[in-house]
Amino acid sequence: MTIINAITAKNIQEQLTLLLNDMIQGWDMDILEPIGAETRLIEDLNFESVDLMQLIVSIEQTFGVRGLPYEQVLMQDGGYVTEITVRQLTTFLHRFIPLHRTGQFQSLPSPAS
Repeated sequence: MTIINAITAKNIQEQLTLLLNDMIQGWDMDILEPIGAETRLIEDLNFESVDLMQLIVSIEQTFGVRGLPYEQVLMQDGGYVTEITVRQLTTFLHRFIPLHRTGQFQSLPSPAS
């Protein structure tokens, strides 16, 4: 399923929440609060690297984008981040999905860490 032409941060976060809920549905875990902007993928949802890769594939299919520079959100100072929130991922996608659709994201520099 490909989503929305005019993409907003709210649309992205709603779709991410749906994707995350679908992913963890069969996992044997108790979540104390609903998934929201401050939900931490690693600490709160027990994500491992394979889960992040599966989420990226789901994001690509949902939003109709491929090849986004995920290293800008998943890596810092030459190593993988130890945590990422739904808000951070939403912000990243809100920045890069429109640029992807116009073919501009490849020329952007990485943000300073």
